[in-house]
Amino acid sequence: MRRIVLVAFALVGAAAPARADRIAPIAHPVERALRAPVVVVGKVTAIEKDAVDAPLYPGATNKVAHKIAVVKIETNLIGAENLTHIKIGFVPSGIGGIRPGRGPDNPELKEGQEWLFFLTKNEAGKFLAIPYMTPPVEAGAPSFKDDVIAVKKVLAVLADPVKALKAGTAADRFDAALALVTRYRSVPEGTRETTTVALAADESKLILKALAEGTWTTNRASDRMNGLSAFYSLGLTDKDGWKPVQAKAGEDFTALTKEAFAKWVDGPGKDYQIKKLVAKKAEK
Repeated sequence: MRRIVLVAFALVGAAAPARADRIAPIAHPVERALRAPVVVVGKVTAIEKDAVDAPLYPGATNKVAHKIAVVKIETNLIGAENLTHIKIGFVPSGIGGIRPGRGPDNPELKEGQEWLFFLTKNEAGKFLAIPYMTPPVEAGAPSFKDDVIAVKKVLAVLADPVKALKAGTAADRFDAALALVTRYRSVPEGTRETTTVALAADESKLILKALAEGTWTTNRASDRMNGLSAFYSLGLTDKDGWKPVQAKAGEDFTALTKEAFAKWVDGPGKDYQIKKLVAKKAEK
């Protein structure tokens, strides 16, 4: 698992996700998988004749005509258990308020194509959707096989978090903790509003311990998720017994923060439960 998860970056916040037409960085496939409720490898077998009018993104007030691709599932990685086919809606480039030139558009699906998809339910619930700036990976891409392997490994952590957090090496436990913090502290794709629920105490303790024992690398561009960013994503405050680190000129802020975090885990944070971001249920 080493180095598989470290390319991810936790996008943290309890507010509603950004509008779909805003500029944002394209996340690594591992991060896309950690934020998506449905991840599959599938082949487009048909494009339905009739379009479906539906909101383009959560909270949109207008509806846009979506083409519908019928996709045969080759490999279900998460969220499509007991299904052989799914329907994926997509909007051709430049339609529905997504202007050409504002970052890479999600692809226009065509019959015969095979992709690694990261999907969410459309708000209307009529089909699955490709979140904006969360493109699938085409089977012909040079990175496709490696991306599928990386996504499978990181999603195995979600399938059995405790097992992953009790792995034989500190490095693997650390990578598992990074994956879980990304999953739990990122706004799920397709979510309009979120609330928080406390994670089970035992799992929280394992995650915090693994983070405290890991290597908080921050000097490589590929390590977009690391110990320091995972720490920040937890959102600790003085109410949790956390005291901000004050670094003097020339001191290593990351090293000081890791040292303080390890002491916090063994002291004020010994009973802390990580707050998981979940979709807020609509009031009836």
